[in-house]
Amino acid sequence: TTIMKILNQMKKKHKFKTMKKIIFSLIIFGLFQIGYSQKKELKTIDKQIKAGEYENALNTISSIKSLVNAADYKTKAKYYYLKGMARYQNGNGSFDNKILSVKDFNEAKKIEKSGTKIYTAKIDNIFTDLFNSFINDSRTALEVKNYKNSYLNLEAAYNVSNKDTLYLYNAALVATEAKDYNIALGFYEKLIELGYSGVSMNYYAVEKESGKEQVFQDEKSRNFSVDVIGTHDSPRDEMAESVEIDILRSVAAIYKTQENFLKSIEYLEKAKLINENDINLILLESNIRWDMGEVDAYQRLISKALEIEPNNVDLIFNLGVVNADKGNFDDAISYYDKAIEIDPSYTKAYLNAAALILEKEGPMIEEMNSLGMSTADYNRYDELKIERENLYKSAIPYLEKVYNLENDNLSAARTLKNIYSALGDTEQENKYKVIVAELENN
Repeated sequence: TTIMKILNQMKKKHKFKTMKKIIFSLIIFGLFQIGYSQKKELKTIDKQIKAGEYENALNTISSIKSLVNAADYKTKAKYYYLKGMARYQNGNGSFDNKILSVKDFNEAKKIEKSGTKIYTAKIDNIFTDLFNSFINDSRTALEVKNYKNSYLNLEAAYNVSNKDTLYLYNAALVATEAKDYNIALGFYEKLIELGYSGVSMNYYAVEKESGKEQVFQDEKSRNFSVDVIGTHDSPRDEMAESVEIDILRSVAAIYKTQENFLKSIEYLEKAKLINENDINLILLESNIRWDMGEVDAYQRLISKALEIEPNNVDLIFNLGVVNADKGNFDDAISYYDKAIEIDPSYTKAYLNAAALILEKEGPMIEEMNSLGMSTADYNRYDELKIERENLYKSAIPYLEKVYNLENDNLSAARTLKNIYSALGDTEQENKYKVIVAELENN
C-alpha cells in the first residue's frame, strides 16, 4: 500500500511537471506569435510610409497599439519612430501632424536613451528640418501679419529644440501683438519658470541672395552656411542684453488689460528690483494707479518720470490733465502751455487748454441769469459780460491753432464760429460759418 501511494504521488508530480511544460511552451509560443505579428506589422507600416501611404500606415499603427505595450524596447522605439514618420510625411504633413510627430519622435528618443540608439540620429536630423520649417513658416506668417500662425510655429520650434528659449520669447511677443493675452501670459510665465533672461550670444550672417542679415540657431550652423555651402557672408557675433525686466513688465501689462491690478503691481514690484528707474516701468505703474483711482500716486510717478525725461511732452500733458481734474486751473494751463512750447504741433494740449478755459463760462452764465433788476445787479451783469468776453478771447488762440493744424476739425471750427458770434465779430463769424458748412457737407 505504501508503495502504491508513492507510485501515485510520482504519477501526479509527473503529470504536474508535464502540464507546467505544456503551459510554459504555450506562453513561449504565444510570445513568439506576438513578436512575429509585431515585426510583420511594423514591416508593413515601414513599406506604407515609403510608398507615401500615410493614412494606411496610421491605421495599421493604431491596430497594433495594444501589442506594442508588451514589446521589448527596440520594438517600442521602432513603433514610435514609424508613427512619427507617418505623421511627419517626409516634411509634408499638416502643422498639427508635425506637432504630433514631435511627441512620437521624442518618445522614441526617450526609449532609446538607455539602450541602443538606432533611431535617435535619424530623428535629430528630422528635428533640424522641422525646426527650420517652423521658423520659416513663422517668418512668412509674420510678414502677412498672421500673428497666430506665427507664434504657433515659434512655439513649435521651441518644442523641437528646448534649448532655443529665444523662440518661446519671440512667441510671447507675437502673441502679445496679436492681443492673445492668455496665450502670451502662458509663454511669459513659462519663461519666468525657466529663469530665462535672454542673455546669450547671437550669431549673424548676411544671406547673399537677399542681402539681408539673418540670425542663426548656433555658431555651428552659421559657420556651415558661411564656410561650407557659401550661402552667407559677413558673419558677426553679438551678445544679447537681458530682457528679464521686459518680461516682467509685459506680464504686468497683460494683467492690467485684464483689470487684475493687484497682480499687475506684483510683477511690477519684481521688475523694480532690477531697475526702479526704468521709465517704462514708471509709466506703466502710473497708468495702473490712475485706473485704480490713485490720482496722487499717479501724479507722483509722472513727476518722477519727468525727472528722467524732462521734455517728454506726453508726461507734461498728462500732468495738465491731472491738475485740471483736481480743479487746479492755473497749474493745468501751465502744463498745457509747456507741452505746446516743447511741441507746437501737439493738438491735444491746445484743445484741452481751450476746453478748460471755456468751462469757466458755465458759472458765469448761471450767475448772470440769476441777477435781478437792481443797479448793483446791472453793474455785476456788465462785469460778468466783460469777463465772459475776455474768456472767449483767451480761448481763441488755442482753437485757431487747432484749426490751423487740423483743417478738418469740425468741433474747433464750430466753437470758433459761436465765440465770434457772441463777441459780435461778424466778419470772423461768417468766415467760420462757411468753414463749418463745408466740413458738415463733407
